[in-house]
Amino acid sequence: MNRPALSYLAATAALALVAAECALRWGIGLGDPPLARMDRATEYELVPSASYRRWGNTISINANGMRAPDHPDTPASDERHLLLVGDSVVYGGHFLDQTETISAQLRRAFEADPDLDGCIIRVLPMAVSSWGPINQAAFLAERGTFGSSVAGIVVSAHDLYDVPQTASDILPYRQAPSWSAIGDAVQAVIERRQQAAHAGADLAPLEERERQSLEALDRMAMMLRDQGVHPFLIYHPTQQERGGTVKPAKARFAQWSRSQDISLIDLGDVRMQVGDYRDDIHPAAPGAGRIARHLAPVLATALQPCNDS
Repeated sequence: MNRPALSYLAATAALALVAAECALRWGIGLGDPPLARMDRATEYELVPSASYRRWGNTISINANGMRAPDHPDTPASDERHLLLVGDSVVYGGHFLDQTETISAQLRRAFEADPDLDGCIIRVLPMAVSSWGPINQAAFLAERGTFGSSVAGIVVSAHDLYDVPQTASDILPYRQAPSWSAIGDAVQAVIERRQQAAHAGADLAPLEERERQSLEALDRMAMMLRDQGVHPFLIYHPTQQERGGTVKPAKARFAQWSRSQDISLIDLGDVRMQVGDYRDDIHPAAPGAGRIARHLAPVLATALQPCNDS
């Protein structure tokens, strides 16, 4: 092959790479993956004070490692803090914009409550994808309640058995930034294969995992009450549970909530519509809104009005 032909092929390949990079970065929204860091107590946490664009959505992590605006550690007299503890259901995943998450829509629902006139309600999502009760209890023990007066612990069926794993290469987040959108896409494919290969690896028997998860919930309930926080347990069913194709795990969580004298909010009572779920468990933006509007009046019963303070 002569030199002009080689030059032409090289130029064509370079243009194709540039076009692919632009399409993946600006068309699809790759190239800027949210980052996590390993932690001995919590297993992993979100890198604090960081902002990203992923799949066209904004992801902003505050100084305390939460997907929310920055907030003071203790509320002012006209503020109320509410913890929303959970995993990717609360975090929102990267297919929801920051404004579409349950916590963001819950804050707006509180703003519309006339009984909370004069209050600034800050919803603090203590939630990271794939966290279970053990991770959440460790984070709560490390960071405290940030002056919250109410907490909602959001659980689903898998949380009965969701315990930390030993492999650090199957996290739902990256630990280092991507230098290109193409590299990001390639890494995403590799990660999916790794996660499939590690599914179920290094896990204790179901009974042992259930015991560990319930003990972690016990610790959370104790820590919250010791700090004067009113806890709620919020059960979020999957679409399969709603459709009756699998047995709901709500009964086991209901038993635990009764033993702790904690009110259970069943999100199965929310009338979800077509398009309200993104997959079997994660709500899309409309579904997150319905959940937030269902939770707001119940959680508000435990919030002290600012005009009475």
